[in-house]
Amino acid sequence: MRSPAAACLIWCCLNSMLAAQTGYGPVAPAYSPSAFTTTAQLDPYAMVVPTDYIASPMGAFPDGVTDGMLVPMANDLTGRFSDRLWFSAEYLYWRPEGMHTPALATTSSTGTPQNEAGILGFPNTTVLFGGRKINDDTQGGFRLRGGMWWTPAANLGIQWEYFDLAEQGDGFARSASGTTILARPFFDTTNDRETAQLIAFPNLVEGQLRIATHSKLRSFSLSARGGICPRCDGLCACGPSDRMDWIVGYRCLKLNDAIRFEENLNSLVTATPGTIALNESFESSNKFDGIQLGFVRRVHYRNVWGETLMRVSVGRNEQTVQISGTSDLTEFGVTESFTGGLLAQRSNIGTHSRDEFVMIPELGFTLGFRVTDWLDATLGYTVLYFPNVVRAGDHIDTDVNPNLIPEETVPLTGSLRPQFYFNETDYFAHGLSIGGEIRF
Repeated sequence: MRSPAAACLIWCCLNSMLAAQTGYGPVAPAYSPSAFTTTAQLDPYAMVVPTDYIASPMGAFPDGVTDGMLVPMANDLTGRFSDRLWFSAEYLYWRPEGMHTPALATTSSTGTPQNEAGILGFPNTTVLFGGRKINDDTQGGFRLRGGMWWTPAANLGIQWEYFDLAEQGDGFARSASGTTILARPFFDTTNDRETAQLIAFPNLVEGQLRIATHSKLRSFSLSARGGICPRCDGLCACGPSDRMDWIVGYRCLKLNDAIRFEENLNSLVTATPGTIALNESFESSNKFDGIQLGFVRRVHYRNVWGETLMRVSVGRNEQTVQISGTSDLTEFGVTESFTGGLLAQRSNIGTHSRDEFVMIPELGFTLGFRVTDWLDATLGYTVLYFPNVVRAGDHIDTDVNPNLIPEETVPLTGSLRPQFYFNETDYFAHGLSIGGEIRF
């Protein structure tokens, strides 16, 4: 009978032979300490990742698949899409360029004679609305940006942008009884002097005047974006994580304004009772369509980055000015409607359009702060210059032939005033932005 020692020796030999044939036996660690990189020491947001792998025992994965295949496949998918998509959202706090307006509403102190009431140039006359820039206060809005790199090397991609400033409005409204003075001033071209339409005057007329204005700016762009640096062969000094890109694409920019008047007058003269309801509107539109060219430069320092955007858009600005006016006169219970009001007459009423070639430069600065490996907080400043625009306030002609005021004198004597003519100006908008950017 064999001894226990001999049996034990035989068992160990058989076990060693079986392990050598099947691949089972002591398994080496999946990762060795030398397999880890020191990336975490360079980037506080980086994850510690092993650089080499040892295959797991046979049977741990389906037939034909090993961890040596799965890990590179996962890394390949991650590398293909990591940081190739980006999206940002910002709140805008901008100050847009206001529009000029003539004096549109006046008053005078009690006791002022009728031939001086509300007329510009007299010491008792006070301008209630107009005679200054309006719609020029700081305004809120939003801006959205996004894009995608087509290639893993991030050297060609597409991006879009949309921003919208909230509609800004200024206005005036007053209801005056027959004990106060309220007027709309204009220049009488027939008698060559300043005068005014009385909306309220003691024992003559009472009424209400409402003036509403609004201005709005918005923009959309779609562009291709390509990398210049760091693949620029040493033409510029870029850090290993810095980059400079070109952008080229389409841009649409819209600027709209409007000034509207509403009057309701009631005669206090017993011999000539009646009412007048007047409505006037001056609206302007600028619609730019063209190409944009520019550069984007981003530099990094630890967890902070700075970006500069310089671009210019070249194309056509479609200028449109619409003027309308109506008056409803009621006397002895009979109402008649007429074309024209006070500053809108048949001599300037209509839709007037033309196209102008313009160049629109824009400069932007953004400072980014890394919050996580996929989220940044941003703070920026933008300056936009839109030349050769039409504004509603610049197309109000206060030179009026009173014989045109409904009901028009027939035959008409005097000049056809007010008149329409294009009056261009320049538009600036600038301000701060605060938001965030995500990458995925």
